[in-house]
Amino acid sequence: MRVSTAAKTLKYASTQMKRARLLFTSSIFLVLGVGRLWATTDQPDYKVLNRIAACHSVPCINAIQPSLHKSTERTVLYAKWLLVQPSSRAASRGLLENMPATEHEVLLLFTLPDWHEGATTSEIQMKRLDRIYRAWPRLLSVAVQRWPEFLPAYIKYGQLAISDIHSDYTGYEQHVCIANPHEFNSAFQTLTPKQQRLIRESVFDPDGCKPIFTSEGDQ
Repeated sequence: MRVSTAAKTLKYASTQMKRARLLFTSSIFLVLGVGRLWATTDQPDYKVLNRIAACHSVPCINAIQPSLHKSTERTVLYAKWLLVQPSSRAASRGLLENMPATEHEVLLLFTLPDWHEGATTSEIQMKRLDRIYRAWPRLLSVAVQRWPEFLPAYIKYGQLAISDIHSDYTGYEQHVCIANPHEFNSAFQTLTPKQQRLIRESVFDPDGCKPIFTSEGDQ
């Protein structure tokens, strides 16, 4: 009994240490990343993002679509489309096709609700973009169940997801895994051994359908 208890204690301590390291790494990324963000011109048009966030209908959203040039702009558009029309398969596919592909794009998504000089004029605009940012992990989890061929890319995104300590990506990933464990694990096996190892150790346990990395709000 003592051995079993000690083993459980060590396992718990190891898990907590991993979480602490992840949170520390994410915090360093955030501090350094924000500086890089404002030093680059590779940013979305926040005036356009505010226009998308203010839409209340699909025609309004689609009218803005031709003016988009950045992946983050398209992410916001498809997320807003799904908030307005949750059943849209086209918007679900668009959201999956525009998942952040770099740490820089994760940071752009993470800082959506911030005050953007020259574009933000009210707290209402910030709240609209915050709603989109917070809804994105849930919308993505619904989208990938509609389009399961994107499962490998969805699972692979976990490597970047840990850069955003506020995102509940792994919480919703758990719902996706539980809904179809066999399909989820089959998709996981298509990743490279290195990607599988990183995700298993630091992000998500595909065998038990359990998050390893959790958002700051769930700590």
